Amino acid sequence: MPIYTFECTKCETVYDHFLKIGEPHDGLTCPKCGTDRPKKRVTAFKTNSWSSFLDGMERRISPEKFK
Repeated sequence: MPIYTFECTKCETVYDHFLKIGEPHDGLTCPKCGTDRPKKRVTAFKTNSWSSFLDGMERRISPEKFK
């Protein structure tokens, strides 16, 4: 289950919440002031699969770099 980051539209408190993919966040309230309808923030996430793929391609193209 992904963790989403939200920001309160009133007090600007930033907090995380677990939601299922596609689940609406309309019912969430700010833990600090209780305001509903927070703004979903864009956050970075880390994955190893893309960097592993790029490393593998680099090893095939330039094997001398990895000796």
